[in-house]
Amino acid sequence: MSRQKSRDQTRPKKKAPKLWLAFALMVLVAGALAAFQIVRQQSPSNRPASGATSTPQMTEQELKDIAWDPQWPPLPNAGKPAQPIEQVRAMYAFAARHPEVMQYAPCYCGCEAQGHESALDCFVKGRDATGEPQWDGMGFI
Repeated sequence: MSRQKSRDQTRPKKKAPKLWLAFALMVLVAGALAAFQIVRQQSPSNRPASGATSTPQMTEQELKDIAWDPQWPPLPNAGKPAQPIEQVRAMYAFAARHPEVMQYAPCYCGCEAQGHESALDCFVKGRDATGEPQWDGMGFI
């Protein structure tokens, strides 16, 4: 019996299913939708008049999702961000408004040693009593 027990202890434990598959599927669908939108905008009936250029337009909801709320606390003073500050603010805003999406986005910066479980933790470390987001500085990297 002790031989069986020691053999069981040496077997690796099964890991929980990775949520990265769900995230990868979401990324593929979002990419397909973006490609479809670009192709649709470039079709002859949607092309701008001679000489004018066209850029993909965001929907009203997409603009709301990434809009910075002036009532939020300021972003952490984490030095110079890796991207332009407008893009950094947009990502923090999206993370604050859509934790149900960001919780499935894996993080690749190695911050799991700090207790982070997903990319959401790199942007929002919690919420105060009023529900306002409390920022994590990892999103600046």
